[in-house]
Amino acid sequence: MEQLEKKLNALPNSAGVYIFKDRAGEVIYIGKAKNLKSRVRAYFNETDSRPLLQFLKPKIKDIAFMLTDTEKEALILENHLIKKYQPKYNIRLRDDKTYFHLKLSLTEKFPRLVLTRRPQKSQELIFGPFASAKKVKESINLLQNIFPLRRCTTRNFQSRERACINYEIGKCSAPCAGKISPADYQKIVEQVIRFLKGEGKDLIKELEKEMYLASEKLEFEKSAKIRDQIQAIKQSLERQKVEVNLPLDRDVIGYYREADRVGIYRLGYRQGILLIGQAYFFKKVQMEDGELLGSFLKQFYGEQGFIPKEILLPFAVEDQDLIQDWLRERAKFKIELIIPERGEKRAQVELANINAQKNLEVSEEKEKIKRDALEEFKRIFRLKKIPAWIECYDISNLGEKLAVGAMVKFVNGEPEKAGYRRYRIKGVDSQNDYEMMKEVLTRRFQRALLENQPLPDLIILDGGKGQLNIARKVLQELQIKDMELISLAKESWQDKFLSKKPERVYLSGVKDPITLKPSPAKHLIMRIRDEAHRFAISYHRKLRKKLSNQSLLLKIPGIGEKKKRALLKHFGSLKRVQTATLEELKSLPLLSERDAEKLFNFFQIQKSNPA
Repeated sequence: MEQLEKKLNALPNSAGVYIFKDRAGEVIYIGKAKNLKSRVRAYFNETDSRPLLQFLKPKIKDIAFMLTDTEKEALILENHLIKKYQPKYNIRLRDDKTYFHLKLSLTEKFPRLVLTRRPQKSQELIFGPFASAKKVKESINLLQNIFPLRRCTTRNFQSRERACINYEIGKCSAPCAGKISPADYQKIVEQVIRFLKGEGKDLIKELEKEMYLASEKLEFEKSAKIRDQIQAIKQSLERQKVEVNLPLDRDVIGYYREADRVGIYRLGYRQGILLIGQAYFFKKVQMEDGELLGSFLKQFYGEQGFIPKEILLPFAVEDQDLIQDWLRERAKFKIELIIPERGEKRAQVELANINAQKNLEVSEEKEKIKRDALEEFKRIFRLKKIPAWIECYDISNLGEKLAVGAMVKFVNGEPEKAGYRRYRIKGVDSQNDYEMMKEVLTRRFQRALLENQPLPDLIILDGGKGQLNIARKVLQELQIKDMELISLAKESWQDKFLSKKPERVYLSGVKDPITLKPSPAKHLIMRIRDEAHRFAISYHRKLRKKLSNQSLLLKIPGIGEKKKRALLKHFGSLKRVQTATLEELKSLPLLSERDAEKLFNFFQIQKSNPA
């Protein structure tokens, strides 16, 4: 405490960011201040009754700070540092993920729509954010059905000479084959922009004029196409019926709290039409409401390329004026944070609040189902504790040269994909699944011990009793105790009458397996096993495809191992090597002109004789 007191006394009376660390040196909280000394001292003042402090204060063992010229700069730096360190006592918004956006590639002669996570500031036109990849892909499919933009990648577009199947079914205008002029294609692009900006009704009026004009000119096929396009746009707008009276961009933030759990719901109006509804959940919250919602606004809008002109809030937030000024600077136009008290705007906030409440209740019900499944897991499989962290291992072995292992990680009943791992089998010469599993488990846990990593509560093995015994030996050799093991044997035929053995689970130290009956625990273990199997198979296929591609290159006279690696490194894939022009191949220093011609001719013959 004496050392901490010295650091408190040394804090400057300046704007900046303060960083609290625990005994291990881990960052546990980050905040910003106009005056660092007075702000940080307030945490150690007995009169401060904020709920957060009773949890945070005993953990603070070190204090660091970073000075800034202004409080606004401190706010920006705070946001970046929270994103970087993800401290335990700050709220965390969608851990290390960025929302999906639609990008219209205006820098290309014939623009196309692309799904992107991290839109860069450029001349491209960005729409979003969208919280769901599924929703944004549905949007792309809808737009491409209405407006026949090209779908192929730039590289494929440049190498394509004939129109593809999408042109034949009316879903692409085939600029690659000269089926549309640049001017007419640009007209389609402008229609897409207007539709995405919410000007669908005005667009319909213009298209109706075009339809009648085409009909008067007896261009009935063109008139029918425009009619179908108008109908598709109308159907799309029908799905987006909820509107406000003005064609403006507005986000409405709803908030609901129950003890230490918080639900936030964002309604997004674009050009007056409600297009976005997204829920966010936070657990074990110790912050006050104003601080939490302010932190949410900083993190969410600090990551977005688009900021609406109006953001309606349910109540005042910490640093509201400062956040508003910062958002104005980022957007380059006037942004208003509004707390409506009555009228249409207040009604929208109440709607968002109700959504926040209902979604939090649904989320809690889902959490309860997962907790019940894990508690049943503990009871049925005779575990010492509820397995919060589960790892499942599978071997995919269709030939020893390509044998692989895979591990998936589930935390509190949900996959944590950042923890998934793939293993290329290196030390097993024969097709021996047991030895392969031994290698994978040894590599996984030797490294964990070496790096002093935490260990899972439970390991699930796909493969029956033999795999369970192998895992026990590995853990004994590594002197790992108290890690629980179970092994899952698949359904199998058991006798000449073709009766089936059901799925069975083998427990460590128990002779007879448990037969799985329909239950939440069975559903969970099957889900985990199937995910491990899918992950292993996908890696196996990837390696097999890569080996096949490399073998194909080696069939070409004059192309050895060194040139093969260099070609794949330069072009990125065999497909790109196949579509390269003769000029592109000749420009490579590693290929002689003769080699380039051989390579080009080889793939041309393949195209004309695919069998």
